[in-house]
This record gives sequence, C-alpha cells and structure tokens, in this order.
Amino acid sequence: MPITNFQEALPMPESQRATLPLIDVAHGTKLVLMALPKAVEIAPHKAPYPASVQLLTGRIEVLKGSMWIPMAPGERVVLDKDQIHALKAFESSYLLVTHMRD
Repeated sequence: MPITNFQEALPMPESQRATLPLIDVAHGTKLVLMALPKAVEIAPHKAPYPASVQLLTGRIEVLKGSMWIPMAPGERVVLDKDQIHALKAFESSYLLVTHMRD
C-alpha cells in the first residue's frame, strides 16, 4: 500500500529524528523514511556503503565531505562509501534515505 500521508505513516517527533524502514533486503538495498523536526541535526558520521538522501518535504542541508548542500523537495544527494556526512533541518522535513549495501 503506497504512503500518501507522511504524518500518518510516521508522525513528526518534537526533538529527535524518527525512522520507518520501508524495504530491507539482506545484503542489499534498504529504504528508510525519516522524519526530521525543525532545528534537529544529525552529527557528522560515515557509512560503510554508498547511500543517498532525497528530500520529500521541508528544507534541510546535507554535509557531503566538507560542503553543506541546501536541498529543496525532490532533490537528492548521493554519498560515497565512507564519506563524512551530516544533516540539519531548517523546517520539519521528511526524507527518504537509501542504503546501497553490498
């Protein structure tokens, strides 16, 4: 069944991120819906596999390496394996995170 209302599928929390795994193929792709409240930041970190962040609603910036990239709904940022990245929400936002595991 398709998700047509993000708030119903994953209510926006007040002070921390919330996630809803949508697809999780063992040793393959994992898709996660994330709710990121306004002013919440995810600290710099890296993943042992490539990933992407696609903004669905709201306004965020993604740190990719040493550059902050502002995002509008519909835009996607691809992150390389082991690349430092972080997130900042300027509005309450929903995003789709894709983990491309081997």
